[in-house]
Amino acid sequence: MQKAGSGNGGALTPDGAQAVARELAGALATDVVERESAGKAPVREVHLLREAGLLPLLLPAEHGGAGLGWDTAYAVVRTVTAVDPSIGQLLGYHYLHSWRIRLNRRAGAVARLDAAGAAENWFWGGAGNPRDAGLELEPVDGGYLLRGTKHFATGAEVADRINASGTRTDTGEKLALAVDAHQHGVRHGHDWDALGQRLSASGSVTFQDAFVAEADVLGPNEQADPGAPAYSTLHVLGFQAMLSQLYVGIAEGALAAGAEYTRTTSRAWATSGVAEAEQDPLVRARYGELDARLRAAAALTDRASADLTAAAARGWELTSEERADVAVALAAAKVVTTGAVLDVTSTVFELTGARATRTGTGLDRYWRDARTLTLHDPVAHKAVEVGDRLLTGAAPVPSAYS
Repeated sequence: MQKAGSGNGGALTPDGAQAVARELAGALATDVVERESAGKAPVREVHLLREAGLLPLLLPAEHGGAGLGWDTAYAVVRTVTAVDPSIGQLLGYHYLHSWRIRLNRRAGAVARLDAAGAAENWFWGGAGNPRDAGLELEPVDGGYLLRGTKHFATGAEVADRINASGTRTDTGEKLALAVDAHQHGVRHGHDWDALGQRLSASGSVTFQDAFVAEADVLGPNEQADPGAPAYSTLHVLGFQAMLSQLYVGIAEGALAAGAEYTRTTSRAWATSGVAEAEQDPLVRARYGELDARLRAAAALTDRASADLTAAAARGWELTSEERADVAVALAAAKVVTTGAVLDVTSTVFELTGARATRTGTGLDRYWRDARTLTLHDPVAHKAVEVGDRLLTGAAPVPSAYS
């Protein structure tokens, strides 16, 4: 596989990144059904991401990264997701974790981590499930010892660095952290056994006196405080944007796979009056309806994601009202993309026929992945946020999910 940027002196371009993503997707497609069924830790898959040169895509050029934008990152993630949704989620979450460190105050620590991440091709995971108890930090010489467990720590099992936060046992201060994932104090539960996203390495991680150097403390964790600066809370909206992008990618993959199956394998129904399934007007119309709905969902998602990118560019000057507008736009996208991906991944079976349900066709994994991922947080609450904004002008209260 050609490494990103290797054809033009190492400079990665948006078109080059997409070309590499398509090549990577082709490599993943060769055995995705077998790998998904086995459900093993995605060590080889992360190695492929690393070798492809896509991991430093968002890192600033002045620190050795590619310096590309979120529009390119989203496009790359969607390309990979359409073939292997689990690996698309891993890559998307890596981009989020490698980016969100800059929402903290210690710019020097962020710059150092950026440079090291670019030089060493780090893969980032996270350990921040807000529904778990917080992690504890005991001050020691040169830093802290980190203790506690976080579930649904997507990517942590195969990461080089883990984005986390903890509370000092002496003062109660909350700190944002970058944890070296390769030390003995980081233990993985290997307990991810879900219906879908089986290769997303989303099991638990436990920190047993894991050392965090003072240099890897990013500053006070303002992100969960009442009245926190709007900029420091954008990581939450980043995850909401990425989830919608993943939903679109899954739907795009399912629709393409279904259409290919219809063209090559499905048989025309006995009373349809046509010789080939793809000639059936009912099949053609339904595919057209699904494609049209998906195009609309993708356009809405891309527009809301662009709003988030513009908000992030405002930095610490971002206002609460500006953040609220972005939050509502992303909530609306989440409502639409959730419905679209569940519809596409289910309806595609109606258009491919009973034989498409056989083990090994791979169509079932799209629905299982969609059904699993769309339960990340209840979409009904997103609809309430959109409705409240329309009815009363109320802004979503910044939280771990809004």
